Amino acid sequence: MCGRFYVPEKDLDDFAALVNKVEKDLLKKAGEMYPGDYAPVITPAKTEAEASPESREGEDVHIIKWGFPLQNGKLVFNARAETVHEKPLFKMPFASRRCLIPARGFFEWKDAPEEEKSKKRIKHYITLIDGQMMYFAGLYWFFKDREGVIKPHFTILTTEANEDIRTLHDRMPVIIPKDEHRTWLYEPPQNQRLLLLMRPMENGRLAVTRSE
Repeated sequence: MCGRFYVPEKDLDDFAALVNKVEKDLLKKAGEMYPGDYAPVITPAKTEAEASPESREGEDVHIIKWGFPLQNGKLVFNARAETVHEKPLFKMPFASRRCLIPARGFFEWKDAPEEEKSKKRIKHYITLIDGQMMYFAGLYWFFKDREGVIKPHFTILTTEANEDIRTLHDRMPVIIPKDEHRTWLYEPPQNQRLLLLMRPMENGRLAVTRSE
């Protein structure tokens, strides 16, 4: 599962510089991002030929709200990679609206050990061992709000946890290597390379730090 991730202020400023003023005004905070927050999201350019000069290698940056909204008001902030191609809520976004969510890390919680009975659960921060930016596989789609205005929302794909974090949770976000960004953003949904990308990150790549 991925229910909270982290984007420090400097990174947020870097991404905000690539969007228009209307979208920039949606960014209310840096740091921990919760479902329902607005965050930077990398999408394909309209077409690779139309990529704007400030876009990065055929990618655009937009500020989008985290969570696909349901009629009951709840937000679907994760999608299982194993079924994303067939679930009605995700099938069309997976086919045509894949995106990347940049983050420095994400959080998971674990029950406190016996000797720490005063604490119910302990928060852990997971990063790449080299401290570089990670990019979560995501989907985005357009939904009508209560006023009938159509707005974009994103969700983050998850897969089985690798050995680095399996003791914390049995799921983890799908992390796309930088050299596969174009594959994730542009390839057709039937491309088998997409299935390979939706697997757990190889063991030994993630660092886990207890976060008080």
